[in-house]
Amino acid sequence: MSNKTFFRFSHKCDVYAKTTTTNAAGQEYAAFSKTATIVFQFQAPTTQSTSSSDRRLSPYVDNLSKYEGIVPSMYQEYISFDNRITNITDSKGNQIETDTYEIVGIQPKFTPSGRKHHIIISLRRVVEV
Repeated sequence: MSNKTFFRFSHKCDVYAKTTTTNAAGQEYAAFSKTATIVFQFQAPTTQSTSSSDRRLSPYVDNLSKYEGIVPSMYQEYISFDNRITNITDSKGNQIETDTYEIVGIQPKFTPSGRKHHIIISLRRVVEV
């Protein structure tokens, strides 16, 4: 499944969007709702990509494993720092990862003609209480 590119996107994931709600006491809290299931390539980070993102958000623990995803440009509307990715499956539908990942780096890649071709996203496992 190449999605009109020369890459093979052999994984699927669920994308959850963040919405902030205020309760009766005036406290804001985040809730996540599923927006889409997209195809992408899930892999270990390479030295040439966005694996060195230093965007630190609490509550994170040091030395968490980093991953990256290559997303076709047709799914760029789902790539945002507020969104989370979970339920990563392979091409046969076998679940690879059940953890929730937060997008901590976004790096668009362009063709020689200037059109956005794909997006490399850096992922870090979410550690919350």
